[in-house]
Amino acid sequence: MKLLKVFEGISDRLRENGWFIDKPESPSWWGGALSPEEVIISAILVQQTRWERVTEAVVKLRRSGLNTLRALAELNPVDLANMLTGINFRFTKANRLVEIAKNIVSIGGLEALSKLSDDDVRGMLLSMDGVGHETADSIMLFALNRLTLPISMYTIRVINRISGVLYGDYEEWRIRLMSLLPKALYEYKLFHAGVVTTGKEWCLKGKPRCSECPLHNQCRLARLNAGKG
Repeated sequence: MKLLKVFEGISDRLRENGWFIDKPESPSWWGGALSPEEVIISAILVQQTRWERVTEAVVKLRRSGLNTLRALAELNPVDLANMLTGINFRFTKANRLVEIAKNIVSIGGLEALSKLSDDDVRGMLLSMDGVGHETADSIMLFALNRLTLPISMYTIRVINRISGVLYGDYEEWRIRLMSLLPKALYEYKLFHAGVVTTGKEWCLKGKPRCSECPLHNQCRLARLNAGKG
């Protein structure tokens, strides 16, 4: 897929947006996380919150020794919320994080979770409060290194504008795009990091910056806009 080559070429912009190209199985792709557990923590905290705030919160938890699921499972949610200054809906997220931690710890932690099938892992994650399809697939890909693809609003916007296609529901988008990508962790992680960065930086909802976008040579909308000029 040509897009992947382009995304590799804008690694600096990916990093500015919280995506760190690394070895395929490294958790650091996800905001520079130091462990799969930090990926899970930040995947909950980042909902409706800026990456910069999430990074600050994770560093604070790390320094306090609270960046593991076992530590969070034993924590009072109110105490956790008081540490999450700058995080939107911090009391709700604190409750969710503690419950998620308890659920995963209760089955034997990430080691036990990693032994389950993809369907069982996804089912367990989706049963937890605050974990939707995109968050579940993000955790599976970036924390558990499972070959699945998170579908964000940026993914849909960027791919629709590039190709003109508009698939159906979340699951159809996920299956269709997975069928187009090489079946490898590196490519899956790079694709997600790339489309999210493109959506945030150039492929804006209201006024796309087509002439500046690194994907303009591959993009149907960019060609149309260039023709209008």
